[in-house]
Amino acid sequence: MKHSVPERISMPNMLIIAGEGRNVGKTWLACRIIRQLSVSEDVTAMKISSHFHETDQQDIFFEKKGRYIILEEKSISGKDSSLMLQAGAKKVFFIMAPGEYLREAFLLVRPFLEEGPVVCESGGLINIVQPGVFLFVKRPGTPVPGTLLLQYDPVIVSHDPENPDMTAGSFEFTDKRMIRKG
Repeated sequence: MKHSVPERISMPNMLIIAGEGRNVGKTWLACRIIRQLSVSEDVTAMKISSHFHETDQQDIFFEKKGRYIILEEKSISGKDSSLMLQAGAKKVFFIMAPGEYLREAFLLVRPFLEEGPVVCESGGLINIVQPGVFLFVKRPGTPVPGTLLLQYDPVIVSHDPENPDMTAGSFEFTDKRMIRKG
């Protein structure tokens, strides 16, 4: 018996950033895009991790023990989700959920996502959501890794920490859609 795969949720107002691992510049790029868009729009941001991290119980927005934790970031710190807030996002959600519970956790947050632009750093959400723009960050000088994420036709971006001027282009939010220019 075949299992049916749920259809991806269309969210043209979302930009998703994934990458080939840790420390490749995903958060740096997300913050750059948030700064750009927040000049004229109320940006909502999301950071999604498949691992659980220590949390301050005051930040918990929703929790289902053993499945996922959803935080609404409100503090200033060096955490990725806080950096998104500091970059100008009006609201930031941090979802910690293993892949099998990510859809369930995302559906809880979805009603709180504004119709404006949503910038999300996540490797797994692309399997659940069809965004307006999908970026994949890789290390410079390395071939594009053979990953299942490539089936979603991402814009490939290289990030060099020594020269952090990524050429991902610029983005605008028009007619409730994220659009990449250039």
